[in-house]
Amino acid sequence: MNAIVGMNTNGSCTSRTLISLTRMFNADPALQSRLILVEGGCADFAGGRNRLVREFLSTGIDWLLVVDSDMVFTAEDWETLRDSADTTEAPFVTGTYFVDNDPPRPCCVVFDEQFNAHSPRLTEDTDALLRVHASGIGFGLIHREVFLAAGDMTSDHEWFEHGWKTPKGETMPEDYAFCSRVNGARIPIYLNTKVRVGHLKPRVLDWTEYQQSLSGDRSPARKG
Repeated sequence: MNAIVGMNTNGSCTSRTLISLTRMFNADPALQSRLILVEGGCADFAGGRNRLVREFLSTGIDWLLVVDSDMVFTAEDWETLRDSADTTEAPFVTGTYFVDNDPPRPCCVVFDEQFNAHSPRLTEDTDALLRVHASGIGFGLIHREVFLAAGDMTSDHEWFEHGWKTPKGETMPEDYAFCSRVNGARIPIYLNTKVRVGHLKPRVLDWTEYQQSLSGDRSPARKG
């Protein structure tokens, strides 16, 4: 796969993420020396995401693997995500990670017919590729044609924007705003439920803690 890693950073990267990147690069020589870093914090997160996409499209490389600076993953996570992507059938695939709500929930949503947002319930029996309407792309693999098809080139926020609202008026994150444009371009978005990425908050929030929350076991989760 002709891919490059892209990261938005506020000037720092967690040591766990750096270790994860190093192991992935060592395991896949095709990715070595392929890294785009865009500096900028949460104050203009959408702007940073948009700058990352612009730099990616200028490379001529086919696939962008977005890695947030607080992700913990393995080389096998990358390989599984890579092997599940497809130029025509699955050009937008993300790994599974969780946000630190109480209880934790997957960083993705499915909308019902009234545009109410629901977090899917994920178990070992969930399909490996689950179609969703929106997802965070903290560990997301996206083909360049997705950006070209979904971009609004009349705007200085061609893909990501702040304060996007659903038809019901619910404000959603910047990544979900991009997903709304992808949906408008009739491109499917898939969550790979077998790619289970840790999220530093500041512990490693992971699949194990999420499954404990589903079972009602609120005992201390494994720390990373």
